[in-house]
Amino acid sequence: YASQDQLILSENAWDWWWFWGDDESQESTNLHTFDISNPKETVYTGSGRVDGTILNQFSLSEYQGIIRVATTEGQWGRWWMENPEPMSSSVITLIHRVDSNTGEMSLEQLGIVDGIAPEERIWSARFDGDRAYLVTFRQIDPLWVIDLSNPAQPIILGELEIPGVSTYIHPLSKDALLTIGMGPAGEDGFGLDWSSTRLSIFDISDPTAPNVSSILSVSPVQTDESNSWVWSYSEASYEHKAFQYWAPKGMLAVPLNTYRYDYYYDDEGRYHYNYDWVSKLMIVNVTEDSLEIHGEVDHSRFYETEENHWWSSYNIRRSIFMGDYIYAISHAGVTVTHLDSLEEVDSVQLVTIEPHYYGDNSDSAETEEDSKSEE
Repeated sequence: YASQDQLILSENAWDWWWFWGDDESQESTNLHTFDISNPKETVYTGSGRVDGTILNQFSLSEYQGIIRVATTEGQWGRWWMENPEPMSSSVITLIHRVDSNTGEMSLEQLGIVDGIAPEERIWSARFDGDRAYLVTFRQIDPLWVIDLSNPAQPIILGELEIPGVSTYIHPLSKDALLTIGMGPAGEDGFGLDWSSTRLSIFDISDPTAPNVSSILSVSPVQTDESNSWVWSYSEASYEHKAFQYWAPKGMLAVPLNTYRYDYYYDDEGRYHYNYDWVSKLMIVNVTEDSLEIHGEVDHSRFYETEENHWWSSYNIRRSIFMGDYIYAISHAGVTVTHLDSLEEVDSVQLVTIEPHYYGDNSDSAETEEDSKSEE
């Protein structure tokens, strides 16, 4: 993680032997910090250790010289113990110290709020100014709002339970959060529908009583049970670089990849089937209290003649807003679409080269004569 002045590196503090013969050991994370305020010189400023493991770079933060970290303890399950402590999460603040005698630089704990969501782990975290936002999950999704204005005494301000889970949190303002994740598996609100992709807006204008303002599923609607869309996936659920929000137009772009198994019987009773593959970029209008589909960019045509969908990359990977246009990029092509008319104004199909696997002597492998002819 890097702010304008601080670089933080984290690493697991254990190896496979860490717990061997020591039931009291807990998962821990080492932190190392560096001053990068001077572009010509990077200065090591200290190291420390916190209990638990961190999810990703969004679980780390630096604000006004204070290091903040969100961790979960107990993810290993400690199956070798009869009654292991259940999972729980913490938000910890740390401050730099210098030993007056030895000059040793370290990170020391300043404050902590712990015991968050017993038996659950962190699925997404985001620090924004003097607040932290966590989403934990096991069967139902709680959103936690944590006050860090006094870093020595962080406190939980509010909590909201909502079906499904958010895997990435994007602050829209001090009053609203935009998230992406998955919806619930059933009507009871428990579990996860791993085949769904869902956007949500949370109202945090009253941090003691967070609420959900809008929910939008971007997965295809199942209309015919026999020939329905059966699966969908968005890389933006797991990779924030695929989550493209552009504040000037209040628009969000996220990839969506899905397929449908389609079949029919002909007049002679013979069975026929095929797969319909869809590779799209969904464009969504976003306000602080609403989500609405604006349109889509479709790359499906780039893959109509290709095979091996199961192990190749068939989703739009990245997008970027430029003025009145959006560029969508997949491994098979690039398109430029006007945001108002949703008209495709330009495109290029990329030539793909199938990978050559070890021991493959098929005709698809390039020969020396092929290479010379191309030269």
